[in-house]
Amino acid sequence: MVKITDDELRVLKGPNQIFHEWKTYLQFIQMYFLMKGIKNPLVVEIGTQYGNQKAFYKRFLDAEYIGIDISDRFSKPDILGDSHALETMNKLMGMLNGREINLLFIDAFHTYKDASAEYESYGSITSDIIAFHDIRHIQEIGKLWRDLQVREKDNQNISFMSIGAWGNGWCELGIGLVVKNDKDDTVKITEEFRNVYRQNQN
Repeated sequence: MVKITDDELRVLKGPNQIFHEWKTYLQFIQMYFLMKGIKNPLVVEIGTQYGNQKAFYKRFLDAEYIGIDISDRFSKPDILGDSHALETMNKLMGMLNGREINLLFIDAFHTYKDASAEYESYGSITSDIIAFHDIRHIQEIGKLWRDLQVREKDNQNISFMSIGAWGNGWCELGIGLVVKNDKDDTVKITEEFRNVYRQNQN
């Protein structure tokens, strides 16, 4: 894996993300997979927009990537279709060929109902991390993010981590991470996340 630095990030076009928020996200994901000994993780992104994220996952995670989008107007998704359609899920299951998703990034329909349905259906076949984009920027996604934390408050095998902050009259879009882990790993993973986060606040 390539070490994530400002210069290395700027080698690639895009993505359509706030720079240091995206950097923090990628650094934590990279650290997590290294710590877990996961090589060539399988990343599924729902909502590809311009398609720039794919190159980041491949360069910095050595990932296998599958993008899903309802439109091919701005990018060429690996699966063209509605994320809620059975046909789309069947196509994905065929590409997975019995494997689980390591990292799921939800960034498509920005409604409570749609994102919740994606969390339930695609999250059920995700073994490690489910990420939500726009938890601070979109009201309904923020509400879902808070509700999930309440619902899972007694689940010791799930950790919730968020990236993004308010400052000087502006707001980062926010990335929320649902990390599935053994309860014995929770303290270590949480501390590593805090370390990465602190480094990017300096």
